[in-house]
Amino acid sequence: MTGKVIAVANMKGGVGKTTIVVGLAERLAAEGDEVLVVDLDPQANASMCFAGDSHLAMLIEQGKTIDAFIYDRLFSGQPKTFDSYIRPHISDVWHVGKQLPISLLASSPELRIIEREIIYELTKRGFDLDAIVTALWKLVSDQLKITKKSYDYVLFDCAPGISALTEVSIRLADLVIVPTIPDPLSTYGLLAFCNSVWNRSLGKNGPVKKPKSLPHVVITRRRPIAQHDQIAAIIHKERGVDKPSFVPFETEIPEQAAVSAAMGMVGKYPIFTGKWGDEIVSVLSELAKETKGALNGS
Repeated sequence: MTGKVIAVANMKGGVGKTTIVVGLAERLAAEGDEVLVVDLDPQANASMCFAGDSHLAMLIEQGKTIDAFIYDRLFSGQPKTFDSYIRPHISDVWHVGKQLPISLLASSPELRIIEREIIYELTKRGFDLDAIVTALWKLVSDQLKITKKSYDYVLFDCAPGISALTEVSIRLADLVIVPTIPDPLSTYGLLAFCNSVWNRSLGKNGPVKKPKSLPHVVITRRRPIAQHDQIAAIIHKERGVDKPSFVPFETEIPEQAAVSAAMGMVGKYPIFTGKWGDEIVSVLSELAKETKGALNGS
């Protein structure tokens, strides 16, 4: 087993990144795949959705978070591995009599401080931004080579914007999914984001190359209104242009109360289909199918 790496990212916040991560992770796990979610957002929303408030507080207290890993490796000199910080099979969701096989490398608000300290410390040592990203890329890449052998899929939930860790995740990923709401505010910077990291390598002969494939855009919070219809049509037309900036998914995530309710359903031991409802389960199944197709080059 060598897991495929999926990064879910966008410069804009509030577009449904965590919804995609949680929904896709649970759909893949319901199909029998071993899934690891790595939360790279200091808001820790994905961590909260999987662990719940009290369990996440315990993980943070025990130092079982991505920020603790980075701090221990870069500042404390502790040669621990990713696996030492991962909480295995954390999901409380069940499907056909089995607990969903989802593991978590949680985040905490300290991640924002750690990222700032990394930039500050490495800048003092003469590192420019590309060198900082390269150093983080090597750290995460070395760990991922080992960790992903235990999983079918590794999902990165990235913070809004393009932080050093987000750029590392995008460059390590086999597939980058970019969620967007089909409205003017959400799509304003979409092309800029899709043309940013994808158009440059780091250094002339360094190990960090351009992302492996074009980003794949998935429409989220879709409503049956004229504005959404018009912008969604523009997004889908990208599939037919000569030099696309991204590949649009056919699957769209509707704005429904069921989605919001599912995202808040932590610690209630729900059944997967009962948690999301039949319609959204069907949508997530299509999203998982398209994701697998994109990873397989179709």
